[in-house]
Amino acid sequence: METGRAGSKQTLKFGIQRYENLTPELLTKSVWVSTALAMIFALPPIAIFVGLYETGMNIGIAAGIGFGVHFATLAFAKRIASMLGKLFD
Repeated sequence: METGRAGSKQTLKFGIQRYENLTPELLTKSVWVSTALAMIFALPPIAIFVGLYETGMNIGIAAGIGFGVHFATLAFAKRIASMLGKLFD
């Protein structure tokens, strides 16, 4: 990544986790946490959307409320993930 001045360069360095540090317990925990996060972020908004649409509400309003719930839960993603990480320890 280059900066605005001529001749100066800034490089991006990413921390790499070595494969020998990956344990089966860590992989299992990450699978369970990511699966639980996917269900938490997807299932309640879908249920709200379908429930509101089936009660006769306009599809646009039902979709807006469903997306609103989805993005509201995404706002707390870091807290939810840390809580799930503690739960699966």
